[in-house]
This record gives sequence, C-alpha cells and structure tokens, in this order.
Amino acid sequence: MQSSPERTRLLQGIHLGKGELWALGAALSYALYQVFLRVAVRGDELNNMVGTTVQAIPLLLFSLAMGWVVKRSDRGTVSPFSDWKLIGALVFNGLLLFVVATPLLFGALREGGVLITTPLTGTQVLWAALLAALVLQERFTRTMAMGMVISVIGVAALTWGQGSGGELASTWWLAVPYALGAALCWALAGVLITYDMRQGVDRFQVLAIPSLVGLGVLNTYLLVTGDLGLYASTPVDVLLSLLAAGLFSAVALVCLTSALALTTVVSATTLNSLQVGLAPLIAWMFLEEDLSLIAGVGILLILVGVIVVQRARQMADDEGTQDG
Repeated sequence: MQSSPERTRLLQGIHLGKGELWALGAALSYALYQVFLRVAVRGDELNNMVGTTVQAIPLLLFSLAMGWVVKRSDRGTVSPFSDWKLIGALVFNGLLLFVVATPLLFGALREGGVLITTPLTGTQVLWAALLAALVLQERFTRTMAMGMVISVIGVAALTWGQGSGGELASTWWLAVPYALGAALCWALAGVLITYDMRQGVDRFQVLAIPSLVGLGVLNTYLLVTGDLGLYASTPVDVLLSLLAAGLFSAVALVCLTSALALTTVVSATTLNSLQVGLAPLIAWMFLEEDLSLIAGVGILLILVGVIVVQRARQMADDEGTQDG
C-alpha cells in the first residue's frame, strides 16, 4: 500500500503561477501539433518522408539558431563530437525520431485520428520510466507501477470504446501499434537525450544534430529514388498544415523551457501531460472525430496514469538527489 505521506506528496506541487501558465501553453501547443498533423495526413496526398521533413523545419531552424547563440555565449558546454558515444547517441536518436517514430505517428493519425493516437503516444512517459530504470539506473517505484496499470486499463478502454463505435475505417486498429511504437521510440530517444545532456551537451545541440541526421537520411532516400519532386506535387494546404504543426512544436518547446525555469519540474511536467486530454478534445470539437463514452473514460485513465508516473518519477529523482 502507498503510504499517506507519499499520497500527500503526489497531490501537492501545483499552483497556478507564471510557470504553470507556460506549462499549460506547452500542453496546448503540443496538442495543436498533433491536430494539425492530422489535418495534413487526411487523404493520400502526403508522402511520410516529405511530411516528416516539412514539419521539422521550424523546430530545426529554432534549434540551430539557439545552438549558435549558446556557442557564442561560451557557456562551457561539452561538444558532442568529443566522444563517439555522445555523437553516436545523437545519430541513433535522429534515425529513431525521424526515420521511425514520425512516420509511425503519421500512420497512426491517418488510420485512427487524434482520439486514438494522442492518448497512446502519451504513454511515452510510462516507457521512459521503464527505460530510465533499465538504462540509466533510475528508481522505479510501486507508485510508478500503479500508474502504468491505470494507463494500460485506459488503453484497453480506449481501444474497445472506439472500436465498438462503428464509425472508423476497417484498418483503424493499426493506429494502436503505430502509436505505441512511436511512443516507445520517443521514450528511448528521451533516454538518449538525457544521457548526452548529463554529459554536458547543450540541449539545443541534442535537438539540432538528430534533426539534421534524420532529415538528411530521408531526403537522401528521396533523391536516390527520384522522389524529390514530391515536395512540389504536395498540395499547398497540406504543406501549410505541416508547417503550422512544426511551428506549434517549436512554441511548445519554448513554453516548456520557460515553465521549467519558473516553476518546479513536477508542476511543469504534470500540467504539460494535459496534452493527452486536450488534443482529443480539440479533435472532437473541430475535426468532428467521434468520441464514445468508454473511449473518453479510457483517455481519462491514460491521463491519470501518465500523471501518476510522471510525478512519482520526479519524486524519486528528488529523493535520489537529496540522498546524494
């Protein structure tokens, strides 16, 4: 059983100040990122490699600009090229994020829409907790396990509720493995990023270098196969939706960074997790995606489980810091 002090600490740590408002901005921006991606993948006009590249442009430009500013300020950060493990982690990260995860995300959004995809990709927090325990030797507590169980029940309810609605395409179920695969890739990428940042690599470099690697591989493939012309043949409205998604992704990064500077990690990351519920709500309101009662309960359970795991993980990190 969970002790009373631990339950109390799980319920504490959030108050609405400037940092919390920035965190809510991050949650909304991340939700809009997936909503605009859903708009872009409707129909058959979009090639996944083209879509991956275009939506990454705003974040790539932002990361390069900020990385240059950091280098100019001479903060004494560690160069990722100083150790093959550091640059190797970033290269693998680029392949993982842009060659594997984002196409899986596009596939999930195309098959199941935002209502199925976003809650399932939100489970990356659960996978990250497991991977961090295995790879980075971080603590894994009973509270995290409880949160994972809650989310798994939510995944089952979401899948059953949406599948029994009868309004989805016959291949809607493909969105489940696609979205969970993307979440697992993001979680592993997060562990690799954490590893590099703990070694002193600047956070903007760990964003920019994987982006350059991943997009370089994708566009080399398009060049070799003679498909670079797909950029020109992609409808303008689809390209604009992709750029809007990428812009919201960059805005979310700025909001979350600002939130972490103004409030506690627990408060910022917990409020940012609300994207799991915000994106389906926006899709239901503006994209007319159907939401059954059972699926709604599933989304809520996933959100609760994600928040429990995230807060418990941060509590474990804080205790480890104090013990150290």
